[in-house]
Amino acid sequence: MATMEPRDFSDIWAFVRVVETGSFSEAARRMGTTKANISKQVARLEKALHAKLLNRSTRKLGLTEAGSAIFQHGLRMIEEAKALEATAAGLQAGPGGTLRVSASVAFGTSCLAGLLPVFMERYPDIRVVLSMTDRYVDLVEEGIDVALRLAPRIDTASLVARPIAPIRYVLAAAPAYLDKHGTPTRVEDLQAHRCLGFGNGGAPLTWEFEGAGGKASVGLDTALAANSSLALNAAMLGGAGIALLPAYVVDEDLRRGAAVQVLPALRPTGFSGDRVYAVYLENRFLPPKVRVFIDYLLETIGPQQG
Repeated sequence: MATMEPRDFSDIWAFVRVVETGSFSEAARRMGTTKANISKQVARLEKALHAKLLNRSTRKLGLTEAGSAIFQHGLRMIEEAKALEATAAGLQAGPGGTLRVSASVAFGTSCLAGLLPVFMERYPDIRVVLSMTDRYVDLVEEGIDVALRLAPRIDTASLVARPIAPIRYVLAAAPAYLDKHGTPTRVEDLQAHRCLGFGNGGAPLTWEFEGAGGKASVGLDTALAANSSLALNAAMLGGAGIALLPAYVVDEDLRRGAAVQVLPALRPTGFSGDRVYAVYLENRFLPPKVRVFIDYLLETIGPQQG
């Protein structure tokens, strides 16, 4: 690939506007130039990158695979340029723009979504786009500003992983289940109960705990294994058994009495290394919308999970 010249940045901006508007003519109108000039800029960019970016027909434009990747990079370049210009000119009145956030289905539904109304009221110029999925998300390819990831650690190269809070786990069961099968008083008692665990069911689970008497563990053949904490919580609430769940999933059910904490004097430690991380692209000029969002997560999720 050839070395990019300064003019290529204006070519990238022209390409981004074409994609956003779906038209060379509309992109030219918005940029105050001619359709011929926009077409020349896009062609010049394709030549510089040695890649076809657009599939053109008489009726519509479509992105190639390379075009999709370049479009996401271009969006970020434009946003960073605007943020830098506003900061340098002293015109940044407050955070604004579109903030694209990715989170797992369980965390996004049970924790993050409920926190967004206050954030949006605090920063009315920020438009939030929340994408919830349990697959790995490529921030560059999918145009994500911040991804919330839950793991013991994050291995990154060009990314920044900001730890937000440890994840607390709770052992819980529905009152009806405990009324019928009894309430465990020792870790060993769990072996006589139907236990619900996170996983694919391919091997027995080991649950580990810590309390005033030290550490204890128990090996279990789970009655139900699932790869969704939301599914496990729903089964637990229906009386299927005792489940080990993230606190952000089950806390509300505990507060309203739909679930009861089991062995409350013991702290589950098998997942004690898990944390919530805010992951974002390494950037010397961190957009204000990203900065205030991460600050808000530290303010709200940290106390919840600690």
